[in-house]
Amino acid sequence: MTQIKQPGFRMGRMLSRAHKYLYVLLRGRFVSHRGGVNFLLLTTKGRRTGRIKTVPLLYLVHNGDPCVIASRGGSPTAPDWLLNIRSDSKVRVQICGVRREGTARIASGEEREELWPRFIENYAGYEGYQARTTRRFPIVIISQPKD
Repeated sequence: MTQIKQPGFRMGRMLSRAHKYLYVLLRGRFVSHRGGVNFLLLTTKGRRTGRIKTVPLLYLVHNGDPCVIASRGGSPTAPDWLLNIRSDSKVRVQICGVRREGTARIASGEEREELWPRFIENYAGYEGYQARTTRRFPIVIISQPKD
């Protein structure tokens, strides 16, 4: 049996850090929309350390709420931010220059079935990521207080 080699994540981590830095510095201008997709910054509280962690993620809007997918580039393990959300669902989201508090939850099976094709449409790479692992990527919906 041929083993599928998992991608190296060192370059991905470096690019993610640079993207986060630029997103904060420029308040989302020029970096919140790239290659036809939209990005947000998701901030969670570390489940073990209690430290604040922020990551840039591709997002879609579903019923007025931002949604992100926990793909981690096709890794068989979930991203740390998802584990943090499972421990504490309170999050902060920054879209462009606007920051809001929110509550994260895993999409129901029905919601996921509706959202998965939309994520693929926005970024076809998710299909390749899913092919690398048997882990089914959770989709996270972030409910925000309505103005």
